[in-house]
Amino acid sequence: MTVKIMKFGGSSFREAHHYRSVSAHIMDRLVTDADQIVVVVSAMYGATDSLKELALSVNERCEGAALGTVLTTGEIVSVGLLEAALKRYSVPVSSLFGYSLGIQTSSGATRSCIENIDKSPLRAALQASRIVIVAGAQGVDKGGRLSMLGRNSSDLTAVVAADIVGSSSCEIYSDVCGIYTSDPYLVNGARLVPKISYASVNRMARRGARVVHSGAVEYASTRGIVISCKSLVPREIVGTVVGSIGDAATVVIDRSAKKVKFKSLFVLQVALALLDTLDITWVEVDQDKGYDIYLSHDVDFALNELVREGIKPLYVSNIVLVTEISSGRQRTYEFEDLESAVSCARTVHATLYPAEEAARPSH
Repeated sequence: MTVKIMKFGGSSFREAHHYRSVSAHIMDRLVTDADQIVVVVSAMYGATDSLKELALSVNERCEGAALGTVLTTGEIVSVGLLEAALKRYSVPVSSLFGYSLGIQTSSGATRSCIENIDKSPLRAALQASRIVIVAGAQGVDKGGRLSMLGRNSSDLTAVVAADIVGSSSCEIYSDVCGIYTSDPYLVNGARLVPKISYASVNRMARRGARVVHSGAVEYASTRGIVISCKSLVPREIVGTVVGSIGDAATVVIDRSAKKVKFKSLFVLQVALALLDTLDITWVEVDQDKGYDIYLSHDVDFALNELVREGIKPLYVSNIVLVTEISSGRQRTYEFEDLESAVSCARTVHATLYPAEEAARPSH
């Protein structure tokens, strides 16, 4: 039996009718090259941010289990909408959520760690149905409460699902057909990278690139699971294969980075030790500018954990970071506005790829 693993992110579900489009694609794949399909879904585009805003309107300091409970409803709704779309066809469908999937996690509500995986729930669902829809980014803690694997971590769920069913690959769909040398919507000369290594993608993700979740890349690399990055618009295209080989110089634009300032070298060192323990990537600012660091990876979680441990920054500011990643070198540029950051990214990219023509993704 051929089981395909497909993950559809929020950019695949910008409007309600997109659930119908995805369901039609799933049915086509059952006809062409799959006996069964496991579909991992993220929340609808913008839903997670809206849910967070709603929670903060109730309590401006809402965090922990309460916030996690609110945020996980986005994926649950997405599962229901895709199941409703698939009900138009005469094919058995099952659905699994964090509490029934078998991913057991630590007690962290919004960025928990996988501690154990029970493979039997997903395998049992595949015995009953040709299509299994899975709520991404979710697990269950020891107390039986839903937990989140982190923001944008549905990729990780998909890779785990591939591992459970013994598949050597998983497909991740988004609004672009693959991984580019820079954001193709902002940098005209960005080029598509056909093959790229786990390590290269992980570096990009930890510098703020919204490519593939870093946890998913790390998990896939330990299991030898190849990740195919695809798009359905205008047609299905395999743009990038993430595996053991391939490299490319890249320029990452992170619009949601934070600059965090501490009052002394001692406090900075304590903060960095905690971030290392939490596996949070940080970039140190030139010490001549003070005791500052940049955060581009799991930012909200990192800031909450610092405060929870009594490490209070002097201030936190919003910035845009541009990071050049090439030949083992990473160079970071800081900007207060997106326009200036994009101008820098284009200049740096043109230096790396002077002869490349524009490769903007089509809609």
